[in-house]
Amino acid sequence: MIDPLPIRKILHRGLFAFSLVAAAYLVLLAYPQPLFAYQLNHAGITVHATTPIPDAMRTTLDRVRARLDRTPLVDPSQPQRVFICSPPWLFTFFARNNYRVGGLADVFLGQNVFLRQSDMASDRLISPGGQPVAADRPLSYFMTHELMHIAQARHLGRLRYARLPRWTDDGYADYVARDYDLAVALQKLKDDAPELDPDRSGLYIRYHLMVAYLIEKRGMDVWTLLERPPNQSALERQLAALPTW
Repeated sequence: MIDPLPIRKILHRGLFAFSLVAAAYLVLLAYPQPLFAYQLNHAGITVHATTPIPDAMRTTLDRVRARLDRTPLVDPSQPQRVFICSPPWLFTFFARNNYRVGGLADVFLGQNVFLRQSDMASDRLISPGGQPVAADRPLSYFMTHELMHIAQARHLGRLRYARLPRWTDDGYADYVARDYDLAVALQKLKDDAPELDPDRSGLYIRYHLMVAYLIEKRGMDVWTLLERPPNQSALERQLAALPTW
């Protein structure tokens, strides 16, 4: 007969070791600075990187700041922290199963933004395939988009943010982070173009268009948008009925 006592000891030790690892991981999510040797503070944004930060990053951060200043949602007194993970494994460490995305915002723990490997001197993010992302979505775009997720979570609180519809969350972040020809976007929506399907394209043009319609055509403010977002299906029907932008 097997003595259960040694088995229980092994299980308890294993559980204890797992708890220590999990706790250490959560601490690094909240305070990842020790893993990043370089730091730049500029335009109210702090960038941490594993490689030297070129002076050109100041221009990139000026672009991000100009975008953030377009919305009343961002509180300039709140910290804006961005961590650029040059080794792919480091980004995977923070992104976990979302390792193929360009960046992610940890809104629930440390309120930090993590971005994948970047060409900081050229304001370009590097794709999972090793090539620069298209120029219409520069590094400054990804920084702004992810920082807007942090801003929305700070405004709503973590629990309300968790219930925010995806089209509102990513749509407003995209609306602040980039400019897009909305007349072209509306026609693509009517044509059911592939790039208007976020799940297929990885782009948020559809959601961007929806938010732009509410703000620019219906005069909705950002507070109402986030706190009482309309029904997505009804909104898409209204958009499809527009003759032109």
